Amino acid sequence: MRPSLTKQLLPFVILAANLAVIVALWWQGSSGMLWQNNSSGERLIALGRLVGLIAELALLTQLVLIGRMRFIEKLFGFDRLNRVHRWIGYCFLFFILLHPLFLTLGYSQSTGQPLVQQFLTFINTFEDTSKALIGLIIIVGVATLSYPLIRNRLRYETWHGLHLLMYVAIGLVFGHQINTADVSQGNALYYWLALNFLVFGLLITYRFLRPFYLAWHHKFRIEKIMAETKDVWSVYISGVDMTRFHFNGGQYANIMFLARGLWYPHPFSFSQAYNGTHVRFTMRASGDFTKRIGELKIGTRVILDGPLGVFTAERAVQQKLLLIAGGIGITPLRAMAEAKYNRDIVLLYGNRTTQNVPFRTELELLNIKTYFVFSDDTAPNSERGRIDGVRIQRLVPDWREREVFICGPGLMMQNISNELKQLGMSKKQIHFENFYH
Repeated sequence: MRPSLTKQLLPFVILAANLAVIVALWWQGSSGMLWQNNSSGERLIALGRLVGLIAELALLTQLVLIGRMRFIEKLFGFDRLNRVHRWIGYCFLFFILLHPLFLTLGYSQSTGQPLVQQFLTFINTFEDTSKALIGLIIIVGVATLSYPLIRNRLRYETWHGLHLLMYVAIGLVFGHQINTADVSQGNALYYWLALNFLVFGLLITYRFLRPFYLAWHHKFRIEKIMAETKDVWSVYISGVDMTRFHFNGGQYANIMFLARGLWYPHPFSFSQAYNGTHVRFTMRASGDFTKRIGELKIGTRVILDGPLGVFTAERAVQQKLLLIAGGIGITPLRAMAEAKYNRDIVLLYGNRTTQNVPFRTELELLNIKTYFVFSDDTAPNSERGRIDGVRIQRLVPDWREREVFICGPGLMMQNISNELKQLGMSKKQIHFENFYH
């Protein structure tokens, strides 16, 4: 079932309440007095302090969004959180740059010092300002590297490693916050410490402690590795007390293999339904990480952070489902189809050729209506071309009565989603999630 509107609105209410508290603390503190003096320099100083506080609130919000906190992810799903994360990131960068700019302009007008000299005075005399400057440089650098045109050229491991520098930057700027101006004393300081430590406590618990606890409790290890095709591998992971490691078909986990060069976490979908004995992940060799999967040894320890994601049949209101897969995007849909959930399921599975189709035999044994579509090949009992609105209408006459789950390349998912909407299907009936397989 989809979460209620009340539950989805609650995080926004909490965010708005904290923003209101921050503005109130700013107004009641020394900055409010500066603002009321009607001096342009002092107003710039007050405004600079306010945007600094708002920047920290945006940063804490970012940590919640990327903290893999299941109670948040279940409300919105990875796609929505990722989009919000991106836009709040732009806002955070905007405010964090305005903070030193407004302060430098304001103090320069108040003291009569030239801008450059005033900025150097901050660095040399204000407590923790030099550390905050280093933190700011790191933040701007990481934000720049996260811009899509640059991000897409980086290896996942490089991008992930650079993102970890943000924690260093946060530590560098924290002392600057609590030692100056409006949140440096009294109840304002207690509130600010409580807010920051609450968010960091949740982040540490969900993003770091929970995965290591699961690894310790279940003792995850590689049970076997099987080649599905020439470039697709399935990794079977077993452990102890596996009956308690529950997940739904369509969900994913971040996987870290404790083997040299493979210890960076990567997200992969469960490719089998829950069975209480082992879990399976299937991946195509498409990057430095996945190309080495076949080299892993049986018994290698594994850290699993999951299950994650809301790409599950539980979100569907209709009793009929249409699953549409492209290439390795079959993995979550194969698990969903196996679980069945007492629903009428039709699967459309697109690939380029007949030579590289994972799970073809398994899908035939699942006893669901399946149509294979090949763009560059022909085969008996299959379709030639691509999956589009016309083909969907022909192969699945009752498509309007179904909820659609799509997984594959990003462009494919977007194109099919757009075509279905143009044909009159409600947006609520269409489900897909973007993340790195």
